Amino acid sequence: MAVSLALAGLVLAAAFVGLTVQGNAIAREIAAYKNDVASERAQQDAWTAQIANQKTADYVQQKARDYGYIGPNESIIAVQGDGQASDASTATQRGGPARIARWFAFFFGAR
Repeated sequence: MAVSLALAGLVLAAAFVGLTVQGNAIAREIAAYKNDVASERAQQDAWTAQIANQKTADYVQQKARDYGYIGPNESIIAVQGDGQASDASTATQRGGPARIARWFAFFFGAR
């Protein structure tokens, strides 16, 4: 009888050990899933912040400038990159009426 009780105790102990191991494995899986959810929420928050930034007027204006657009009451100024000084009056005379006429013809048609 003592042997059967000892064997029954061993069987029950093995069952409880198996349950404990399974419980620990499930707890590790739950912790891993919680970490996954936390990282996805952090990614979502980052995307939400990026979208909020992209909806601002400053961001839109900067992107428009990156694509070459200018705002109202602004003009494009070309800077000569070779370091040579040029006289402003000669630059106006060289690109004067012919350039204006080309722009006028481009936007309003030849007249």
